[in-house]
Amino acid sequence: MSSTLAEMMQQGAERATGEAGVAIDGLGTLARALEMKETASRLEATALQLRSDTFNLMVMGRFKNGKSTLLNALLGGTTQPVDLAGHQGPMIVDDLPATATLTGVRYADEPYIKAWSFEGKSESWPLDRYLRESTLDIDEQESERRFRHIREFEMGFPARLCKAGVVVYDSPGLDEHPTRTKVTQEATQRCDAAVLVYRSDVLMGQNELMNASDLVREGTRIFTVVNLFHARPADDRLMGFVWNRYVRDQLGGPAWAGQDLASRDIYFVDAERARRGVYGNDPELVEASGLAELERRLGDFLLRDRHHVHLKRYTTQATHLAQAVDQHIDQRVKAARTDQTRLREAYAGMLPTLSAIRSRPAKLPTLFARYRAEAEAALTTSLTARTTTMRDGLADHVEGVEVNLGKMLGVIQQKKAAATISEAVQQYITDSLSGWADAEAQDLLAPLLKHLADDIEVEIVAIGREFDALHLELTGWEVAPGGKPLVGTTERVLAAVAGFALGGLGGAVAGGAAGWRGAAGGAGAALGAAVVLGMLGVSPAAPIVIPAVLAASLLGSMGGGSFNLEKRLKRRAVEDADAGLRDLPVQLGPQLTERVRAGFEELENLVTQEITAVIEEEENNIRSMVEENQRDQHERDQALTRLGEAKTTVAGHLVQLQKALTTAQQV
Repeated sequence: MSSTLAEMMQQGAERATGEAGVAIDGLGTLARALEMKETASRLEATALQLRSDTFNLMVMGRFKNGKSTLLNALLGGTTQPVDLAGHQGPMIVDDLPATATLTGVRYADEPYIKAWSFEGKSESWPLDRYLRESTLDIDEQESERRFRHIREFEMGFPARLCKAGVVVYDSPGLDEHPTRTKVTQEATQRCDAAVLVYRSDVLMGQNELMNASDLVREGTRIFTVVNLFHARPADDRLMGFVWNRYVRDQLGGPAWAGQDLASRDIYFVDAERARRGVYGNDPELVEASGLAELERRLGDFLLRDRHHVHLKRYTTQATHLAQAVDQHIDQRVKAARTDQTRLREAYAGMLPTLSAIRSRPAKLPTLFARYRAEAEAALTTSLTARTTTMRDGLADHVEGVEVNLGKMLGVIQQKKAAATISEAVQQYITDSLSGWADAEAQDLLAPLLKHLADDIEVEIVAIGREFDALHLELTGWEVAPGGKPLVGTTERVLAAVAGFALGGLGGAVAGGAAGWRGAAGGAGAALGAAVVLGMLGVSPAAPIVIPAVLAASLLGSMGGGSFNLEKRLKRRAVEDADAGLRDLPVQLGPQLTERVRAGFEELENLVTQEITAVIEEEENNIRSMVEENQRDQHERDQALTRLGEAKTTVAGHLVQLQKALTTAQQV
């Protein structure tokens, strides 16, 4: 049998460790020998990040399409025995809809569960509780009570695939709840690939296709899986239907003429047979189920495309750091050849300038405070305007809701009518606030953060030029034509700001875990719609409008009998919802301000630490050059020999890094 997905991923990780990792380790050792402690620490961190590559894979689809069954098969069994209370895999499978909310599975020797709230707080659960309580209840109200505060679960589990560096996400049905659908949508932004699961017996309805295409972020690789229910064979009739329905009608491609569906990443898998084959150690059954072919294609994508992106990211970081080491060697060589008296006097004269440079990070708090205040004011004003727009359009929206009371005015029909209206109001508020969070709020933040990044860049460049001037005065060393001051520092700091701009200001989700699309520099998780909805009170906890609560209120307006009942229900719904929306900006102002403040403080600390660290290292480098220069001629000659050897070593490691990238492209 061909390699499993877990084995393919493990081989890819070993290639990265064996080529680029060795080069980065060598650079780190060299930097530490040169007493470049900060650069050495960054190189060591880069090597660790390279080796701890995480691939994020999401399994999506409507309720009962077999997502959890397929995911259990993809996980590939466990590396050690785990008591799963009779389940084959950690994802619960039932004959009724089971997956209640998003669950991310990552490797851990011992299983653990964290339930993350919409406020970014976590609660630890034992595995047996998760197996008992993480599924939907047969009573919808009980499900809402149980999961209304839970945004997603994080699971640590000894799955073979996860040990190879893959985090897999099991999503709830796309049509289960608007806020949970938003959680799923935002999770796709930190995923490298999405597996969309359809079932062969109820196949690819138009709404299902539209929901799936709307959820997946543009640029995310999509693997379409048709789950073969009831041992349905993947014959020409089924393949032709899927091709025309999906490729021709949905994607605008050609009509079916016997094409290879794998060319469009479409696969047919009997998920139940695959799961039995994996957990029964039956490779022939796995192959016959279609899972093996899907795994091969997934592995090919993750290693050839995704793995290359990962390697490029960290080899680029290492290259910048190697250039800093090379630059430092050149400065040391120049210093060793400089007249001792001249260098000693020049160093004494520049001490006040060094002190002034050391104080420059003290200017950053004022800069960040200005941009934070602008962000707070802009977002608060924008939210107030959006709330006004929502209130203005609420009555018309409710008026257009079809209730279809007809002549059936019994208690059950009246309750259904109240529920329909209240759910329509909930959807209206959810969609409106989602649109604000996904578009207007981001559009407001983007230019502010761009200007902040520009100001930070100006400060870094100014510091770099001051150090360059000191080196010129000290030894005559100059930046090479086209070179940059403080090599790599600007890139690192601006990457953090850019990550913050992309990621936004929301609370941590799943421990702040993010894939390759995640925010660089750890400046914060997404101010995406799901976080905003949770913060603003229209999550399943919904203190503004919960369908059940609003419906109960509407039932109180039925006392006047059946005359104009629909009109009275709608009028009451508008009045109740408007009362909640009216005070929304005032109630949520402090929360929004605190989110913005915390986000900017996090970014300020990150940028300040980065700039302070590079200033300290440059000062240490200058002191080391002066001390080395003051030694006798024999020691200076030995130092020059060592520095020449170090420069050759750096060049060799740079060649090795480029070779690693070339190898990744040829996988």
